[in-house]
Amino acid sequence: MDFNFAEINWLAVVASVVAGQIISTVWFVALFGEPWAQEYGAESKAQHTKEVPMYTYGVQLSCTVVLVISLALLHRAVGVASVVDALQVGVFVALGFCIATGVPGQAFLKRWRVAAIAYGSQTAMILGISVILGAWR
Repeated sequence: MDFNFAEINWLAVVASVVAGQIISTVWFVALFGEPWAQEYGAESKAQHTKEVPMYTYGVQLSCTVVLVISLALLHRAVGVASVVDALQVGVFVALGFCIATGVPGQAFLKRWRVAAIAYGSQTAMILGISVILGAWR
């Protein structure tokens, strides 16, 4: 298998990184901000936001870039040719890798709510990014 970076649509990568950051922000701020903060012992979303070190946002951005490039390479390797193909790859990656490897750690800690919020976010990001990459062939 040849991962050829020259064949990646870099405009689609940039758009997908932006979309991934938007999905993550909406998920953790607008949709699940309060429950997420409570799971980490904060009294409110505002308190939790103040306690998050600024470098965390850089880590998030870096991980989103790696995720997008990895999905773009996987799309090329398996021959994604449509949005339907991209959605199928997104579901496969989300279930087969993200959820399957992440949830057990939270299960051992008995942190089911954290697992649902965190891996729900990751699944939404993977699906959104995969669809954008597939649409922008």
